[in-house]
Amino acid sequence: MEITQSYLDELIFTPKRITIKPERNYQVINGSNRKNFELVSDKYNERFRVFIRQNVTLPEIYSIGLQLINNNFEENPILFRCNGPHGGNKSIPEHFVTHIHRAQLISVDIGLFGIEKLNEACGEFSTLESAIYYFCNTCNILDARTYFPECWEVPLFY
Repeated sequence: MEITQSYLDELIFTPKRITIKPERNYQVINGSNRKNFELVSDKYNERFRVFIRQNVTLPEIYSIGLQLINNNFEENPILFRCNGPHGGNKSIPEHFVTHIHRAQLISVDIGLFGIEKLNEACGEFSTLESAIYYFCNTCNILDARTYFPECWEVPLFY
């Protein structure tokens, strides 16, 4: 299959199912809670890795990413990512609020591809749990609720 921007966009939204399930508990590595799992899209026969990271000291700093596992790239590109606010610099104000990154294809050379990440502020989530919910719905992970039921339990009152 030819790698195009529309193909990468479609990969974000196409239905996927979990093939290697996430561990029940997070692992703490280098000051971050970490969890990984893998997905497959039956429509395109593509594989994906999902990573979840949350800073132990500052839990509002988190990242959830969808990474394509594909030999057409020198490095497996991250197609979509949800981040909590983590600072940054004045040239990237989106980093000061919850935001998403989407992959943008740039051709590097014949047969090789590169990915740039577009930043976009996003008010659809504010906590790791709500970001997991938003991420799993956006990325169309069909069986996510089985592994992350707490993310579908939204309290009405705090």
